Amino acid sequence: MRVALMEEDNNGALVESRFKFLLTSRALRSTALIFVTLSTPLYLLELKFDIVSIGLIYLFVSLTTVLISLGIGMLGDRVGFKRALIIGEIPAIFITAALTFSTNIYVILAGIIISGTTGSAGAMRGAMSPGMNAFVATNWSDNASRVRRMALITSIASFFSILGSLMLYTHGLLINSFGAQDSFRVLYGVSFALVSLSMASLFMLKEKPVKKKREHVMKKSSGKHVLKVAISNAVNGSGIGLAVVLLPAWYELRYGLSASQVGLAFLGSYVGSAIGGLLASRVQVSAGGKSTLNVAWVTRVIQGALLAVMAISPFVVLAILLYSGRSFLAGFGMPSRNAVNVSGIQEGDFGAGTSLQGVSMRVSQGFSGLSGYLMDIDLPFPVVLGGILQAASGLVYYKLMKKKE
Repeated sequence: MRVALMEEDNNGALVESRFKFLLTSRALRSTALIFVTLSTPLYLLELKFDIVSIGLIYLFVSLTTVLISLGIGMLGDRVGFKRALIIGEIPAIFITAALTFSTNIYVILAGIIISGTTGSAGAMRGAMSPGMNAFVATNWSDNASRVRRMALITSIASFFSILGSLMLYTHGLLINSFGAQDSFRVLYGVSFALVSLSMASLFMLKEKPVKKKREHVMKKSSGKHVLKVAISNAVNGSGIGLAVVLLPAWYELRYGLSASQVGLAFLGSYVGSAIGGLLASRVQVSAGGKSTLNVAWVTRVIQGALLAVMAISPFVVLAILLYSGRSFLAGFGMPSRNAVNVSGIQEGDFGAGTSLQGVSMRVSQGFSGLSGYLMDIDLPFPVVLGGILQAASGLVYYKLMKKKE
């Protein structure tokens, strides 16, 4: 008995001490994937794709992302979430390799679509990967610890997202030496190296042993909770698909920004997300129940409102400030949402549950296909509509989750 307790304590200490490798992975991953996410629509414009075609490409990307997220998350319940995180880096390595080493348009499109890696250009992009929420939920069981660690992951990922946006800024500095297209490829090579190091860091993680799932997909009680989160996520994902997925291209088309200027435009948003995540790790440590839920839904409502107002701004500086404010709220609110989202999932269902929650978001992001079409008709409209949907998703979230306080 004493030996078993000592082994459990030692394992817990290893889980805690090696958490830094997860933060290292998220830092490297964020730098790389934020650059890839920001630059890919701009790279496709450089390759002479129109905005409608780019929207359709991202429709296929969202469908691939669904399959990857669902498959890897459920696999984590059976083989462990450390392995799921490692497997989850393979698509990122695939796309950065394709963009770095090939000029063939079909290889480039295959890399973009099959990897499912590109998507929303928010700072959470680099923080989240299949199995991420499940790994945290499995290793830290109390709500305060989950909020604190997700906040640290959010803030670290957001700070290093700044480097990803600065990488896009350096594109303008490289054009004279390499040309527009090859400058992108040089920077994709840097992203490939960073993602490879991110995967290497994940091998150093330690996780608490859990009973591996062998039969059922999910317990009934977990399924009810997951369904509530999924409904809200579907509404929110629709808004993100319409407004945010193609936002780098939207900045270029609406305000005439260059790739370097788009990088600077997003820099402020990543600073905002980083500060929001850092504050969340300090302010919400003891938050639980109703206060956590209130942070979760109120921040999402205001995020949507700011997004809608940004879309109609005639001034690019005002638009950037509004989007940065929205990103601050995203960084502050996400740890609380993640804590609420896993609070109703039973042990053994974390992989399947968090995957299904994420899938509901990613399926609805397929509206990016419609976004490209709507932007071709009226540039502000899809972003306004997306903001309204995101605000509505916050209200839906509260209505569905308030009994869980």
